[in-house]
Amino acid sequence: MKTATKLNLALAFAAALFTTAAVAGPGFQDLPRHITTEQEAMDCCKPKANVALACKDCKTLDVKTGEEKKDIMAWFKGDSNHGCSGCGGKITVQTGEKKGTSATYKHVCSKCGPESAYVCTDHKKA
Repeated sequence: MKTATKLNLALAFAAALFTTAAVAGPGFQDLPRHITTEQEAMDCCKPKANVALACKDCKTLDVKTGEEKKDIMAWFKGDSNHGCSGCGGKITVQTGEKKGTSATYKHVCSKCGPESAYVCTDHKKA
């Protein structure tokens, strides 16, 4: 009787292990990709891509389609300000270190803090 119980338990464990692996959900590759340079933003301005200025603390998004290239590039003008509709703060663009011909940019929300605002896209790298 003990052997049958142990066998059934082992089979149930094996079945659960295989079932769990088969029901894997979305992974890291499906998450939005952060954009930190103008060149990355230009590469994402594709017809079916979405680019967003996001503030993670107040959970707001300003989404633009890839066709709105001029509006997207405004998010990368150094020392410019953009309104945050969630908290009413100002998202300031800070120019970071320059790598070759392009610089990195950091977006800082005046109310939510320096690590809350960023630009991201759903466009996958080619």
